Amino acid sequence: MAPRPMRPDDLYLLGTAGDPQLSADGTHLAWVQTRMDRETDKAQTSIWVAPVDGSEPPRAFTDGPSDHSPRWSPDGRWVAYVSITEEGKPGQLWLAPLRGGAPTAVTSHDGAVSQPAWSPDSTRIAYVTATDLPKPVAERTPVEKAAPRVVRGLAARLDNVGWQDGRRHVFVLDVASGETRQLTKGDWHDDMPAWSPDGSAVAFASDRDAGRDDRQAQTDAWVVASTGGRPRRLTRNWGRAAFPSFSPDGRKIAFIGHATAAGMWSGDQKLFVVDVDGGEPEQVAPHLDRPVTGPIAGPVAPFAWTGDGSLVFLVTDAGATGLRRAAPGGGDATVVVAGDRQVDGLSVGAEIVAFSAVWPDAPSEIYVARFDGGDERMVSRVNDEFRAQIRLSPVQRSSVTTDDGWEIEYFLIRPPAAAKKRLPLHLEIHGGPHGVHPGGRHLANLQSVAAAGHLVLLPNPRGSMSYGQRFTEACVGDWGGRDYGDLMACVDDVVERGLADPEQLHVGGYSYGGFMTSWIVGHTDRFRSAVVGAPVLDQTSMLGTTDVHEFALHQLGGDPWRQAAVFAERSPLTYVPQVRTPVLIQHWEGDLRCPIGQSDELYAALTLHGVEVEYVRYPGGSHVSRTPSQAIDQVTRVIDWHARH
Repeated sequence: MAPRPMRPDDLYLLGTAGDPQLSADGTHLAWVQTRMDRETDKAQTSIWVAPVDGSEPPRAFTDGPSDHSPRWSPDGRWVAYVSITEEGKPGQLWLAPLRGGAPTAVTSHDGAVSQPAWSPDSTRIAYVTATDLPKPVAERTPVEKAAPRVVRGLAARLDNVGWQDGRRHVFVLDVASGETRQLTKGDWHDDMPAWSPDGSAVAFASDRDAGRDDRQAQTDAWVVASTGGRPRRLTRNWGRAAFPSFSPDGRKIAFIGHATAAGMWSGDQKLFVVDVDGGEPEQVAPHLDRPVTGPIAGPVAPFAWTGDGSLVFLVTDAGATGLRRAAPGGGDATVVVAGDRQVDGLSVGAEIVAFSAVWPDAPSEIYVARFDGGDERMVSRVNDEFRAQIRLSPVQRSSVTTDDGWEIEYFLIRPPAAAKKRLPLHLEIHGGPHGVHPGGRHLANLQSVAAAGHLVLLPNPRGSMSYGQRFTEACVGDWGGRDYGDLMACVDDVVERGLADPEQLHVGGYSYGGFMTSWIVGHTDRFRSAVVGAPVLDQTSMLGTTDVHEFALHQLGGDPWRQAAVFAERSPLTYVPQVRTPVLIQHWEGDLRCPIGQSDELYAALTLHGVEVEYVRYPGGSHVSRTPSQAIDQVTRVIDWHARH
């Protein structure tokens, strides 16, 4: 049977692969494989392994349904991983012997275990879990359930987490005895443990400064003796210093982050090294004006040391994420892996690098290649069945020059075998605003909309990352200004090229894309329909309810008490009386990043002004998570809304 165009429910056919991990001898790979389960309506994760040379097919190492973070022991005897084995219970650390025997749980904490890291001699595992947690709801008395909560700071809640109860700290497990020991303590969070080459110390990230409870993500790099003691601080006020990692000789520590706290909210993330004894951090590949990250920052480090003391790291350039290599000392980076794809995980061996990659016309898989990029081959076979059944439309690049001389790149996905030259257009606006198109992890949505007959337009306006720092920060203080103009220039270009039907223009976006969609319909009537997802509608109420208050302050350059006119001017709510376009609103009730009150306001305002509007509220979820059935429903409604208009 010939492959067919994609449908929304083909999400159940589509798998993803991530967090690749090479064994110490470089002969085998482990990774996390994710599939959507129709019956449970959840994403299910399991760990898979395969020989690097392809001599055997990949096989499931664990059964799931919630296994992740595989880590080989350096001596090749064990694989440690995190597993949730009971609904509603926190994930615990498990050990699977590679020489026979059943996996066993080796921790039993009240909180979830994460971020396991083996000591170099394979005798200990560092990991993170929370302490001082409240009693589980099921175990509370009626009086305890009715007790009030005293909120601790503006960062007390985090999207996709909820209330940040307790404090996360680094623990160490002794593999032989099974004993666990708390390595760090205090009224702060400690994360991202990494061992020194001799096992005498552990580096970690922590924000221990005053005001830590009022901000998200800011951290410094610290080092503590692996036997315990007083930690030593390596960086000061470097914004986010994350994933500290010792060099092979133990003399330096690499980390990713920003030189200032303000840089966290509009600065491209860079790679730094600092002497283990302290001093001024030094940027690796300082002439590289591109972010050291993938399109979406993940829970694992976007870099790794090689045996010769150089570093391999993710770099996102013009929408694509590849791998580059550089040594500390000011030299330039060389390309390891390039091309139109988005690498989102890596693991380094003696002579090869393993990586996960995806693109909107190439489903997620695991690959290996030499450090010069040669001998690249696919190791996983996650999406063989998907590729056999589904025909994906290719992603095409183009660009337009604006009236003030800026080159704005955009991507196009055409309907499969489109017969009509001029097609209905779906303008999809990315989030951020410092996100970037084309998101490979959004393959299902983008391809489904294209397969329904739309030319999908994916612009990267000012503010998008991967085009240099000047481009990234160009929208700060100017939401709805030149970024809006860039989007309209891309629409004008595809219309003038004869690709899009000017009478069949549709628009949609999520998060900042929801802001911009709301802004667009308040400033032009050229679109026949609009889909607003999780928007920023009112900048003032957004500041007061989001989990990232400092982001909101930074993006507009002030607060509404001193700049009330600016906050009103940059709020789509102000322009609702001008809206004539039919609007579909979609939002998850558990969203803490762009809280659902933003959509409540939009629905009320449009209704009161007599605008055609449909409001879809999804239970649960967050700004970034939803069930498979909800994800399918979301894109199905987008397609239907456009078809009705």
